[in-house]
Amino acid sequence: MNNHYLYTETAFHHEGDIDYVKGLIDATKEAGAEGIKFQVLTKVSDFISSKHSAFEALSNYCFDFSQWKVIFEYTKNKGLDIIMMPLNLDALKLLEFFDIKYLDIHSVSFYDESLLAKIKETSLDIILGVGGRTIEEIAQKKKYFGGNLKVLMVGFQSFPSEIEKVKIGKISFLKTMFPDLEIGYADHSSFDNPWAVKSNEYARLLGATIFEKHITLSEGKERVDYSAAINGKSIHLVKENLNFIDQFVLSDFVSSFEFTKEETTYRERQLRCVASRKINKGEKIEREHIKLKLTTETEESVSNMTSILGKFSSEEIACDELITHNKLI
Repeated sequence: MNNHYLYTETAFHHEGDIDYVKGLIDATKEAGAEGIKFQVLTKVSDFISSKHSAFEALSNYCFDFSQWKVIFEYTKNKGLDIIMMPLNLDALKLLEFFDIKYLDIHSVSFYDESLLAKIKETSLDIILGVGGRTIEEIAQKKKYFGGNLKVLMVGFQSFPSEIEKVKIGKISFLKTMFPDLEIGYADHSSFDNPWAVKSNEYARLLGATIFEKHITLSEGKERVDYSAAINGKSIHLVKENLNFIDQFVLSDFVSSFEFTKEETTYRERQLRCVASRKINKGEKIEREHIKLKLTTETEESVSNMTSILGKFSSEEIACDELITHNKLI
């Protein structure tokens, strides 16, 4: 039983290449993730100043509305959920044509009142990134979005992020402070750092249930956001490790105390009641008649001596012989 949800993040890693996006979608499906996230911007001037150094590059990376429809359709045909991060108001028009699992709010849009108001009007489930945000800011957004806010996403991108600076221990605090919300984790460790996979396991054990990870077709190849992007094979490893934790580490109360065959065998190795000396037929069993010892025989054996005290032997029991209920009356 899986209690987590994993999706990949594309950001602008596609650099405006629709075939590359389809490759990321294919890799996401093959890796076993549940969904894929797209940062949707249909008009660059809605989001970034023409004076910004990245304006021209971002202009080349933007897909138009019709291209996004192709991308979303391709995603749905693959059986993947769509997580959409709208970067301008026009992006929300895609909601007229497609079902979206989550709307994700970019950190830079935290105070974009026009965009946030439109997102709120959709009544769709919302992911809120809380990297670099105070408890007061988080609480304010929870109040604003009400029941539509479903996930608080821990993590931030610093190209790449150093795990000790992310302080993922805040996951457990957020889980306590906002018990009605899911806590997510978006890892941005360097693609060649073991933490790129391992940190997700730590986050799961701390209580995170939603996971986001940047995906690439070729680890280490320089593209936008390549520093924290891992390939499908590594995404699959993240998924396998999360599955293992859900199944064998974070078990429920009942299954935690159901013995496996191996644990039953271990239990059966306990000391058994044997006669400390020869016990005659008809003799009353007293404490001094019993020793607890390891034996090779276990059938109908007794480990709890109080259950046989005061009974009488129905036959002679030799020294070191098992004292069993069928030998007593």
